Amino acid sequence: MEHDDSKFESYLREFKPRRPEPLEQPALRRPLWPRRLAAAAAIAVGISALLWSGRENREQIATQSFQGNPLQLASETGASELLLLPMTRLALDDPQQLDEQLTKAARTSLPNFRKSDSTLRVLAKE
Repeated sequence: MEHDDSKFESYLREFKPRRPEPLEQPALRRPLWPRRLAAAAAIAVGISALLWSGRENREQIATQSFQGNPLQLASETGASELLLLPMTRLALDDPQQLDEQLTKAARTSLPNFRKSDSTLRVLAKE
């Protein structure tokens, strides 16, 4: 066993210490701030465009007269639902007129269940 130890020690003496090589330095990365700045500018442009278009729509609606028919105003402005402000003003000023306007709106916007191919009739047959 001692013989093996001496062989192993002589084998280890063959190795000479040497100075380690310097570590590789990672490649230089480009700074991130130009990309971040460009992304922030794009987001700012998008938000400002949305706000600007929304402001124009509000100004257009505000300049129109709310004294007329709110349903007509909703169809002119492209609103898919009744406008809250004109309907509220109509409710405060003339509740009877509001009831008439809502009845007219119900005829065109609510589904008609009296037709022969309506969903309610089909379900009633089952």
